[in-house]
Parts: sequence; C-alpha cells; structure tokens
Amino acid sequence: MALRNAVQLIVYPDRIGQDLADLESFLDEQVGDAIGGVHLLPPFPSNADGGFSPLTHQEIDPRYGSWAQVSSIAAKYDLCLDLVLNHIADESIEFKDYLEKGSASDYAALFINVDSMGEISHDDLAKIHIRKEKEPFRDVSFRDGSQGRVWCTFTEHQIDLDYRNEETYAFMDDNLRFMTEKGVKLFRLDAFGYTTKEIGTSCFLVEPEVWRILEWFRDKAAEYNAEVMPEVHDHPSYQYAIADRGMWCYGFALPPLVLYSLLDADSKYLKAWLRMCPHQMVTVLDTHDGICIPDVEGILPPEAIEGLITNVSERSADPILRGSAANVHSVGAIYQLTCTFYDALKRDDNAYIAARAIQLFAPGIPQIYYVGLLAGQNDEALMTSTGELRDINRHYYTLDAANIATAQPVVQRLLALMRLRSNHPAFEGEFELRYSNDTSVDQGWRSGDHFCRAHIDLRFRTVTVTHTDPETGEVIEFRA
Repeated sequence: MALRNAVQLIVYPDRIGQDLADLESFLDEQVGDAIGGVHLLPPFPSNADGGFSPLTHQEIDPRYGSWAQVSSIAAKYDLCLDLVLNHIADESIEFKDYLEKGSASDYAALFINVDSMGEISHDDLAKIHIRKEKEPFRDVSFRDGSQGRVWCTFTEHQIDLDYRNEETYAFMDDNLRFMTEKGVKLFRLDAFGYTTKEIGTSCFLVEPEVWRILEWFRDKAAEYNAEVMPEVHDHPSYQYAIADRGMWCYGFALPPLVLYSLLDADSKYLKAWLRMCPHQMVTVLDTHDGICIPDVEGILPPEAIEGLITNVSERSADPILRGSAANVHSVGAIYQLTCTFYDALKRDDNAYIAARAIQLFAPGIPQIYYVGLLAGQNDEALMTSTGELRDINRHYYTLDAANIATAQPVVQRLLALMRLRSNHPAFEGEFELRYSNDTSVDQGWRSGDHFCRAHIDLRFRTVTVTHTDPETGEVIEFRA
C-alpha cells in the first residue's frame, strides 16, 4: 500500500509524555488529522546513542510499552521505523555469543574481523570517514583469552555489521519481515553509508557496493509491501541517485536553503532547487540530528553557506565537525549546526510559519520533528547534563507540558497549515512552482480542478494561502 502524501511527525517514544501510551494520547487529542504518518524514533532496547544502538529490532523497550501499542499507532498512521543496518549493540545476544565462542559462534560472520583485513596503514586511516575522535576500531577479548578487533564507526557500544557475508543479509531479512508484520510501511535506513568497508577507501558510500546493498533492502522491503528511505548526509547528488533507484530520498538541502532564504530575503537558490529536486522525497527542516551543511554544498554558494553558519552559530551550541581517522581535526569543515529550528529563526513566529509553509508546499512528503511541532527552544540544560551537543534539540516534554506548548498561537497556526496539507485533494496531484520575484516564493499543488498554493513574502515574512474548497470548489484565501 502506497504511503499517504500527508505530513508525518518525527518523535521519540518517550519525549512527549513518558511512553507510547502518552504519545498516542497526545496524537489523538492534539494532532489528529494534521498528520498522516508517524516516524517513531527507535523504541527498541538500546544501550547507547539515544536508541540507535539496538540490542534487537524485534522487541520494544518495556519502558516505552509494547508492540501492541506500536501497532495501534500503525493502525491510524503510516508508520516509519528506523532499521539500524550498520550496527547492533555490544550487549546484543549475537555479539555476546561471538565474544563467548569466537569464530565458532553462529553469529561470527555478522561482525568484521579487522585483523583479517590485512595491514591498515596511516594513509589508509586518513581516508576513513569517522564519527568519533579516534580510529573506528575496538579491541575485544574472547573467552578463550585470545584478542581481536571489531569495527565500530560510532560509539564503542555499536558494533558494525559485515555486509560481505550472506549471514548479515539473512539477519536483516528476518528483521524486515518481523517489523512489517507489526505494521511498518516505511523503513528509514540509518547510517547505511558506513556499510561499505574497503581498506584504501573512505569506507563511506563506496560505489558501486553501496548501491547493491541499498537495492537489496529496497527489493526485500517491497516483498513485504514496505518502502525504504536511506539516510545520508553528504553531497546532494546522493539524494538524486537514491530517488533514481526508486527509493525515498531526503530533502536535507532544504533546512539551510530555507534559513538562508528567510535570513537574507533571497529566494533565487531555493527556487532553483525546487525546480530540479527529486519528487520522491521526504522533506525536513529539523530532525533528532543537527542542521547538516554538506547537503547544501553545490546548491548554495560558499559565501552564502559561511554567512549562514556565522548567523545561526550565534544562537546555537558548538557545531559538529568532520574529521578523518588519522587526524580528527584534519578536515575541520562544519558538519552540523546544533540548534532548534525555531531558535535558528530567532524565535520569530512569522518567519517560522513562513519556513514551515515552504516545507509543506514543497515536492515530496513533509516530516516535522516533535520539537519543531511545538516551536521548541534550545534545551541547553539537557545538552550540558549529557555532554551531547545534539541534545540541545531533544527536549523531554511531559504530557502536560506538550499540551501547554500546543496551545501557543504559533503552534496552532502550524497545525492549521498541517491539516490543510494532509487533507486537501490538490496534494494528490502534482507540484507547481509559480512565478514570483527574488524576495518571495510561490508554491502550489494541483489535482484536476483542485489547487492549493502558498505565496511566501520573505521580506515581510507573510504567508498567503489560496485554495479551492474541497466540497464546493469555491476559491478561499487566508493569511496563515
């Protein structure tokens, strides 16, 4: 069954209320038909990285609830879950068995024996794309006293899987089958770019192997009537390549483009991207990660990117940098800006609604992060307490606090736009970009006799929506 072209909410299982029951209550009472889908961030038992170090994909952490509650949400909304395909937790049954039995373990083929890969020189290390301030290996001790090394791109608790072996594909096939039986319609393929391990390369997005891996997941998910959405932050050409292969890509260039457009009242680069961007795309302005910069390189000129970084950095935590395994400070380029989108726009309600209108009327399916839904502000206390820069945009809301936040005028304005976007028949048709000057953008959708469009004035930060009445066909205009 095809995904609905309606807004999806990105949300943790425990950050609007305490658990899935609280989340479902909030969705029923406060959100309702403003969305057509839910991207539930990992609800699995996990020991690191905010849920992205799963012990298994086939259990729900009892702190959050049960599969019955996940399936209840899936019965009302298109459900997206993360398939963490690059790694599993070091506390998983599979990895503990590997440490117990070594090469005799039934799961040994799932893990990368680094020492079997031959000599890895300093130059080889310098090429490897890393996500932590050390080489991506971990020393391990087996029960028989022998030593070895495994690959771990992220934290020491997240052990990478070996896609050179058929056993890994069988392992993932079982996960795909199980999760679709629970109602999952869309799999976000987390960190897939790191699955290609070939010494002498960056070990990141190594072609053509990366496409063979992704196409296997695409085809296998299709067997279970589901779709895939590979997640990667890099040059925007990768998103086009993903869409060309019949998968959902991310519109990760949109957040920096929208910020630049509003902060500089200049629509030229945004409209150029809207003309050429893939339409089989999921758009975001904010996620559980930061605002990524590599995705807009080649779309915004370098001086515009530098100006944007300087502007937003005044209101954000320290940016996250890129590095190499040989010298973690060797690249030095900005990877992510850590800031809520509401703070990035200086908590200006009109600018924020203008930004969301651009997203909601762009090609593709829009996803809105829960902090963004509630116009959340930077949580510096959480960031300081955990030491994780991205936690500045991962606030914990009690159910009462979320209900109070929903009553804010800016959130009510946003929900009204979301309801229109999720339910108007024009969005069953095609995207249209209409003429506008260089300080505005005019976006719309049309299906048969129905249309719905938004004119956004970037200087005055106004949004004028014009649409047909779904029942009478009468033309209605209002200021969002």
